[in-house]
Amino acid sequence: MRAIILPISILCLLVLNVSSDDKNKEQSNAEIWQQDLSDTFKIEGSDQGIQKVNLKCGSNSMNVMLETEKPFSGVMYTRGSFYKQSEPCFVKPSTQTSRTLEMNFQLDQCQTLKDGELYSNIVVIQNDPELITPGDSAFSLECDFRQPRNLDVEANMQTRDSPNGRNETEVKS
Repeated sequence: MRAIILPISILCLLVLNVSSDDKNKEQSNAEIWQQDLSDTFKIEGSDQGIQKVNLKCGSNSMNVMLETEKPFSGVMYTRGSFYKQSEPCFVKPSTQTSRTLEMNFQLDQCQTLKDGELYSNIVVIQNDPELITPGDSAFSLECDFRQPRNLDVEANMQTRDSPNGRNETEVKS
């Protein structure tokens, strides 16, 4: 008789336990609150606080100059260079009051992509040196050497025959 009572009591405990788990699941499902935040929370690029970003394409280098409206304590780096944090692909401000950052790297450095004569890279401007935040920015850089550029060059030259040493000859190219 004792052998029959023990399995019946274990069975009763299992039934009670399963029933209790079902009630807990129902309660936890009833407590779940959901809201679509896609219209209220956005992380996107920002140019807030950035006064100027300038790219100079050299024959074998890219030079990026960042100028901010206020002192900048963040970092500037090419995409994929954050964890190494080594120059020339990652730069920090030289002082706490610095408003400019400059990055200069060769076209075969810093994960620069080459497509024929088109070189491209992405530079990230991160306001906090450790965390990516909603106010951070990323810029696509391109140096395109496929087409020759037309540049207007003007120069004034002084000739020997000009009276009073005036600049009278204008050369345009």
